Amino acid sequence: MNQNLKKIASGLILVIGFILFFSSLLNNNLNLALVYLTSTLIFWVLYGLIMDDFDVRIFAGVISATGFLLAISIFFIYGVEEVPHPVGAIVFHAGGIAGALGMGLFSLFPFLIIHQLNSDKTTPLSTPAVKKDDPPPEPELVSEDWEFATEEELQSGEFEVG
Repeated sequence: MNQNLKKIASGLILVIGFILFFSSLLNNNLNLALVYLTSTLIFWVLYGLIMDDFDVRIFAGVISATGFLLAISIFFIYGVEEVPHPVGAIVFHAGGIAGALGMGLFSLFPFLIIHQLNSDKTTPLSTPAVKKDDPPPEPELVSEDWEFATEEELQSGEFEVG
């Protein structure tokens, strides 16, 4: 199958699923919206695996985007309520806001993991800084029969430098 056709079909699966998701949200049916969202994601992943066109970076982006959509939906369905008196008044519910914030936090994880894996700024944890003023470290002796010569012994001419 043509590579462009695979990508168009993959995108079409997501678009149809999100249209069904939003249409059920407009009817205030979050349970059906979750069914559409989850089944769309499962079908999209299976299609990508069958067609050998699955990319982890795109998957992380789609998972994060759907998590943020779900968080916004939870916020507006359970976190905000319009009350009749006074006219136009809005009441915020802490439970709905907390659920939306928690969902938004967990939706950041795939983005952060992919960002960390692609980061070029990774440096080794322990890179010792070499100072120019520090004397070089003394070499270790292999045998106990040897000892280091002092400067005076080296200048005397009685010893060979090895």
